[in-house]
Amino acid sequence: MIRLGIIGTSSIAHEFATAAKASGQFEIKAVYSRTQFNAQSFGEGYGADLFVTELDKFTALEEVDAIYIASPNSLHFEQAMSAIANGKHLIVEKPIFSNTKEWEAAFSAAKANNVFLFEAARHLHEPNFALVKNEIAKLGEIDGASFTYAKYSSRYDQVLAGEEPNIFSLNFSGGALSDLGVYLLYAAIAWFGVPEEVDYAAKKIQTGVDGAGTMLLKYPYFTASLHTSKIYNSFADSEIYSAKKTLILDGVNLIQSVELVDGETNERYQLAEKASGHFMDDEVRAFARVLNDPENPDTIEDYERWTQISRDVNRTMEALRKKAGIVYPADLDEA
Repeated sequence: MIRLGIIGTSSIAHEFATAAKASGQFEIKAVYSRTQFNAQSFGEGYGADLFVTELDKFTALEEVDAIYIASPNSLHFEQAMSAIANGKHLIVEKPIFSNTKEWEAAFSAAKANNVFLFEAARHLHEPNFALVKNEIAKLGEIDGASFTYAKYSSRYDQVLAGEEPNIFSLNFSGGALSDLGVYLLYAAIAWFGVPEEVDYAAKKIQTGVDGAGTMLLKYPYFTASLHTSKIYNSFADSEIYSAKKTLILDGVNLIQSVELVDGETNERYQLAEKASGHFMDDEVRAFARVLNDPENPDTIEDYERWTQISRDVNRTMEALRKKAGIVYPADLDEA
């Protein structure tokens, strides 16, 4: 059993704790929050018995093997570096860090301290995500792609009321690209590779972050258009084009439908596997497999592949933000 500490008490932290406990691979041991009450209220339901309000004391706990971080984006780096210095393996919610310099510093420290550092991009580990990659290879030459993830955030109501919630704050490295667009980037880069050129037409809101935007990823022979928003809803499918054939996905995360449409015969084929279990189950088991078998060449190969994709996504996100003139305070700090 991997003894897990959790930083953050948000809904996503609850979901991860639920999946981790249900997997039988993790024991929820400790919770860190700014208040003892929040830490205890969150952790007791999962069997935790250590509740800490000081970061350095939490990351130094001998009773913890690995730490899951689900705090606001801008806090990830400081918390991760403290955990790494204390020899803890890490699972950090996407986006893992605010920028490239934080990414490089953290992964360099993780390697030096012989610990694993995972970005919790859950869809990367789902069977239908791998299925799409295999179907793309069968298509041959790709002519284009269009991905969409746009969902109105209830916290945008707070912005309209003159407030600045974390997810819509530059100070907390927020915005549509970092919160939802990262899913689209993971899909594009995992399936097509790193683009040669990028652009980002962002719709900025009053807090200075991007409330919505369209990314253009330019590859040698096609362009992928990625559309994201947290200030309105879209119900569009995501599509991949290859001459007379089109792959139609119900999304790029939590993929439940993968339909191949043959324009020549007008036939449609449903390819998706039926999902089962908790929606975070696949990533939880993937991380546990590496942590439980760190000398296995296959698990190390997977870890290195995930790390490379994380690096490429992080660099691409930073390039897109620069195109749109979105600067985080973290970009101005020394990592």
